[in-house]
Amino acid sequence: MNARRGFTLTELMVVIGIIVVLLGLLLPALAGVFSSGLMTKSMSNMRQIGQWMRMYSSDNREFIVPSQFNYEDSSYRGKVRSALAPPLGDQHKGTWTDILWTVFEGGVFPETQMDSGYDYRFDSPDQALYDRLGGDLENPFRSAALNKRNALGGSGPGPFGSPGPTPFGSGAQEIGQPGYFAANNFFNADQEVDSEARFYATGQIKAPERSMYLVDSVAGEVIEDEPEPFQADTPTLEVDFRYSGVCLMLFLDGHVATQGRWEDLDDLELTTTPDGQPTRGDRVRVRNLTSNQVP
Repeated sequence: MNARRGFTLTELMVVIGIIVVLLGLLLPALAGVFSSGLMTKSMSNMRQIGQWMRMYSSDNREFIVPSQFNYEDSSYRGKVRSALAPPLGDQHKGTWTDILWTVFEGGVFPETQMDSGYDYRFDSPDQALYDRLGGDLENPFRSAALNKRNALGGSGPGPFGSPGPTPFGSGAQEIGQPGYFAANNFFNADQEVDSEARFYATGQIKAPERSMYLVDSVAGEVIEDEPEPFQADTPTLEVDFRYSGVCLMLFLDGHVATQGRWEDLDDLELTTTPDGQPTRGDRVRVRNLTSNQVP
């Protein structure tokens, strides 16, 4: 009777080598599929936001959802709180997420009212709620991909100058939590921040199909319509290219598009020469959205 022959060390090493090669070929493909799935989910969230924005505008004399506002401002169109007096301090401010959350999603987590005075029937989910519920919270106003880095800067009361539980702009420290969709602060209606409240109607926007409202961001729920947050050569870059080198943008006509990396805002917007001829850019408008001038 012949003795059973086992693997030699050489044969075993060959098999291991083949497995390593196959894993090296498969893992990038699997990572790409995973990233594509996250992007698909995030695009779905953005499209849903676009639908809610159109519904809000229809119910509020065609006003566009402001990126940021002040609850205490009596001129605010579409007040979202039912309370007679909003909480004191920074909690009297709100962003586009608070409006859409209250009107279309509010009341999902009424049992999570916090001792700090936050009531999630009227305030959209924030860091405090994520810390409490962990992965059980699925927020339609955030991306499906997680923040892989914290934003730099900020001047709020939170850690490292972050704005705290309701991030309005640069400085959010929420690594490992779902990435932000940041609204173009061209639509800022907070008079404490900007003396000119910007309540724009849909009819004022000259090119809604090219006018950016939301962009993937690591920095918070709003992003300034200035070059700095968009410039790749600055350490305070707020746009996050989280899907294999591209970011998502929601435009005012409701469509969602992907954008590759750019060096600065001029590479993104359509610019013109003195005689009106187009020069460079991806035909995206971030500033001067109500003007016939491009950008």
